Amino acid sequence: MFWVAACFALTSVVYLAWVYRLVDLGGGKAIDWATLVLGYLCQAAGLFLVCHAGRTMSESSLRQWFLIMLLLFSVLSIAALMGDNFTGTMILGLLMNIAFGVIAGIYLFGIADTGSATHSSLLFGGGYALGTFAVGLLAIPGNGTLLRGIGALLFCLIGCLCLAAAAHRSRFFDADVQEEKNQLSCPARFGHSQAKKETAAFPLPEKVLALACAAVLLASMVKNVGFTFPSSDIADGLRPELSRLPYGIGLIAAGLINDRNRKNGIICTITALVIPFIMLNVQSEPVPRTLLWGLDYLFFSFFSVTRVILFIDLARKSQRRELIPLGLLLGRVGDAAGTALGLLLADRRLLLILTTAVCFIVVVFLLFRLYQKLYEPQSIERKSEREVYEAFCMHHDLSLREQEILRMMLDNHTNTEIAEGLFISVNTVKCHVRNVLQKTGCRNRVELQKKYKLALYPHLSETSSVEI
Repeated sequence: MFWVAACFALTSVVYLAWVYRLVDLGGGKAIDWATLVLGYLCQAAGLFLVCHAGRTMSESSLRQWFLIMLLLFSVLSIAALMGDNFTGTMILGLLMNIAFGVIAGIYLFGIADTGSATHSSLLFGGGYALGTFAVGLLAIPGNGTLLRGIGALLFCLIGCLCLAAAAHRSRFFDADVQEEKNQLSCPARFGHSQAKKETAAFPLPEKVLALACAAVLLASMVKNVGFTFPSSDIADGLRPELSRLPYGIGLIAAGLINDRNRKNGIICTITALVIPFIMLNVQSEPVPRTLLWGLDYLFFSFFSVTRVILFIDLARKSQRRELIPLGLLLGRVGDAAGTALGLLLADRRLLLILTTAVCFIVVVFLLFRLYQKLYEPQSIERKSEREVYEAFCMHHDLSLREQEILRMMLDNHTNTEIAEGLFISVNTVKCHVRNVLQKTGCRNRVELQKKYKLALYPHLSETSSVEI
């Protein structure tokens, strides 16, 4: 959660400082297109790079990639914030947003690999909330001067140096780290190998993946149609860093709700889709703009958490690590598309409402259908081996790496064979094996084999009490 909060606070401060800089340089509606459309698309491009790299990058490369992206982000950010030309500042800021996306993708891998299924939502939502509150506190001294001019430059430089130093010393990036006192697993690292594809026994159906992609894309688009956070409000004196404080409150609530019950999280996300319709009808009324920003951010939190956790769950079920950043990637594309649609149809309110209504109906159907495919409980007798394996892993809160280790343990691979197959050290394998045995309540591999067999074939023992 610290890494998520620190990275999000740094990137948020720099992003807001970039927006302030563009407002100071002028540009009118061009600022909205640059920051909320092109900026989001550039973040999506950075996340796409992470998705692609997740298939081939070795575990030892995580720290190097993080440090390289942090250096690139700091250089581009400082150059953008020092610019006196609108076009130059915009272009440098867009390049900065690509690095922003890569950094976000890296800490999403950390959430998926170190957190269990019952804590991932709070790790993400809580981290974002802490980062949001930190940015709000920075905006108080000097009436927001820390986010403008030399203050923003110094914060960017100091923040990047502190994160780089922490990353250099942190055990989070060590491939052979052993968490002796942590009940969570040893962190599975940012990497993927051919062996993972061979041990991922249960591929994700393409229909389910397409369903998830469409749902996240359309839901994010609908959310942004109603209110596009216009830069004109900032030019008139609105403080976005303070208006985002309700976002932090909503993120914590969304994290707790999603961890407790995924169905309730999806219901809250669908309920939040009503907000765009409200926004479309009250923007022309004499309502304080700060209230509109705060209300929209509050409900935006449910989209932020659900779309990320959905794809982390998909990655865990299918053992396809490259899917982890896909939720935020599609969300950013949907944010950009919704904002663009809102800007293009701003003077055609009826057409905008009808378009939003159609998308809303489709999203509701997709989300409920997706819940049935991923989370709807089924009877033990009707479960396939894939479903039993997924339920067994989720019941025992196995991380993504632990699921890979479990599959190879069930296939009777030795620690050395597992290490060679996943390109990790034998010590790391021993740590994961110990965590798997501890979480499943087994003393050795023989007990683990028996416990899994009872879960797979419950009729073999009438007294079996294995929960899946």
